[in-house]
Amino acid sequence: MSDALPSDAALLEAWERGDQHAAAQLVDRYYRGVLRFFDLRVGAQAEDLTQRTFLACVEARARLRQADSFRPFLFGIARRLLLNHIRSRTVEDNVFETGDISGALDPGPTASRIVATYEQQTLLLRAIQCLDVEAQMLLVLYYWEGLRTAEIGEVLGAPVSTITTRLARTRKALHDAIAGLPAVAAHRESLLGDLDAWLSSMRALDVASGR
Repeated sequence: MSDALPSDAALLEAWERGDQHAAAQLVDRYYRGVLRFFDLRVGAQAEDLTQRTFLACVEARARLRQADSFRPFLFGIARRLLLNHIRSRTVEDNVFETGDISGALDPGPTASRIVATYEQQTLLLRAIQCLDVEAQMLLVLYYWEGLRTAEIGEVLGAPVSTITTRLARTRKALHDAIAGLPAVAAHRESLLGDLDAWLSSMRALDVASGR
């Protein structure tokens, strides 16, 4: 008997047939990553949006055949739910008249459950929360979830060349955000001296949830 773990697609298909063990396996595999994706922007609603993402995966399973893999499929659904949530909040709060959602929610620190282990990581989290939602998505997907640029392109509906350009611009925006935040000079210099390495280090951070 093979000891190979079941594929994401196989687990999703079993879940659709009512296999709750398969559902639990699939959720456990990606739950914290999706929760972290939402938590940066909408901490109070992150749990609810994460659960809705997995339920939507079952409802939209037929589309997985056209997706390169399950992860971009999953985060594509998460992205749509996040943007819809922000749009609804924008309308309710009457924040913007133009439909621009880049700053629809307060970009300052949220009730994030992401547990940083170094002062530099805490500063980096604060800087990331100053960016617009699309920039945050790019950083989470590329550095924390380890998606390739082609997979991110599938999530965001953009060609690889566009994703590469956006990543460069996002790094620059993050650099500027870090430079503008009050912080211990040594912490700021450490971050700016090796920003890519510090971003990659965030992948190992834990997310405390109520599950």
